[in-house]
Formats: sequence, C-alpha cells, structure tokens
Amino acid sequence: MTIIVALGGTPRPNSSTEKALAISCRAAADRGAEICRYDGAYMASLPFYGGPGHSKEAGAQMVADLRRADGIIIASPGYHGSISGLVKNALDYAEDLANDERPYFHGRPVGLIATALGIRQR
Repeated sequence: MTIIVALGGTPRPNSSTEKALAISCRAAADRGAEICRYDGAYMASLPFYGGPGHSKEAGAQMVADLRRADGIIIASPGYHGSISGLVKNALDYAEDLANDERPYFHGRPVGLIATALGIRQR
C-alpha cells in the first residue's frame, strides 16, 4: 500500500488550507493510499524544533510516518510571500531523517499546496 504523509494547515479549524489538504487526501485515499495526516492543531502542539521543550518524543510519530512515506503533501497558507512558521517548524522535524538511508524526502514525490487571499487592496 502507498503511504502518503499530509501535513499542513493553520491553527484555525476548517481553514482554506486545511480544506485543500483534505481534498488532496481524499483523492489519494480514493486511489488506495494510506493517509497519515498532521493538521494545524497537531503542528501547533509541536515545540520549536531544537528549542525549549523539544525532545525526541516531540513529533516522533510524524517523523516515523515521514520515514516510511512513499509520498508527501505539504499545504501552507502564504504568509508574507513564504510558508507559515507553523508549517516550517513541522518541516524542521525532518532533520531527524538526516542520517537515514533515505535522508529527508529523498526519492519521494512531494506535492505542494499554497493558499492565500492575494494582494490586499488598501
């Protein structure tokens, strides 16, 4: 079975980012993939990688799922022309894969989803 790790969202439940990620997850699941989803609430619970409160247990399940993933979907709102800090911090946990046989996301397709309101008129 194909394993897809999906991570992304915002602290706000049902954000457009989380909805877009859910649509992608459903499409992959409909094609037989096992989905391991880490949403905004989960990411908000993660301590800053390498910072106070960080431990080997923090994010351990997400890292274990990334380790066995066949593909990855990342969804982020556009904040100041980049990804959100919430998503960036979750991605920092991939550093735990640095010394693996397949380091980081090596050899795995990565799908990216970006959501944003666009340029604000003032």
